[in-house]
Amino acid sequence: MKEISLFEVVLRTVARFAAVSGVIGLLLWVTWVMLDVKSMQSGFTLPS
Repeated sequence: MKEISLFEVVLRTVARFAAVSGVIGLLLWVTWVMLDVKSMQSGFTLPS
């Protein structure tokens, strides 16, 4: 097992957190957009 510096551990943790929060943020945004589209259906048409 090779030596891993503290900086590398911190960097990996930050990268993983950024990736997870990005995915969660994207899911929340998509959900919010879908709910928003349903609530304001009048005058708003999706391109078919």
